[in-house]
Amino acid sequence: MNSTVSGTGRGGTASKNIGVLEEWTTAMHRARRWLPAMAIPLLLTGCASATEDDATPTAASTIISTPTGPWNPCTIPDEAIEQAGLNAETEESGIFGRDQNGFKICGWENQPPASKYYFSIFVGFKGIDYIGDATTFDRLQPTRVGTRDATQYQQVGADASLNCALAFTVGAELIMTTLNTSALAHSPQYDPCTELNELVVRLDPELPS
Repeated sequence: MNSTVSGTGRGGTASKNIGVLEEWTTAMHRARRWLPAMAIPLLLTGCASATEDDATPTAASTIISTPTGPWNPCTIPDEAIEQAGLNAETEESGIFGRDQNGFKICGWENQPPASKYYFSIFVGFKGIDYIGDATTFDRLQPTRVGTRDATQYQQVGADASLNCALAFTVGAELIMTTLNTSALAHSPQYDPCTELNELVVRLDPELPS
C-alpha cells in the first residue's frame, strides 16, 4: 500500500518505495491468492495440588487471547470489494505475501475493462505522526472522508495527477489507504484523490470504527 502509502507500508522504506510498489502491482498479475490469517485462542488448563484423600480434578480455566496484530484488511468480504468498484479476484496480501513494517496490507485492482489503478490498505499500530516523516511523505492536508477526519498526503516525489493517499486513526491503529495509477495508463479520466475518497467511503462499513 508509490503508495503514497500505497502500497506504501516492515522496514518502512520497503513499503514506501515507489519501485517496490510498482513491483507489487506487477505481482498482482500472477493471480496469487493468500489465505487470511486466523486468530487462534489460547486455551490454558489450570492444575492444582490434590491430596491422597482428595483427587477431585480442578476446573479448566480458559483465557481468551487478545489480538496480537492489527486488523487484516484482506478480511473485507469479496462482495463489498466488488460493490466498491474493485476486482476481488486481484486481491493481494502483503508485499509479495509478507507484512511490512508491522503493517497488515491488502490491495486490489479496479474492475476491468478499466483496470487503471491499484488500491491498497495498510493497517498498523502507529500514530498519525507516522506520515509526518518529511523525508518520505509530503503535501499533508486535513480532509474529511465520509464521517472520518483524515489526512491526505503524497509520497515524496509522487505525481499527484496519478496517485493519492489518505490516513486516519481508529483507536490504536493507523489506517492508510492509497491509490496508484498504473504506469500503462495515460491521462486517466479521474482525479486520484477524489477516486480514493469515494473508495474509502464505499468501504467504510467494513473498516474498523
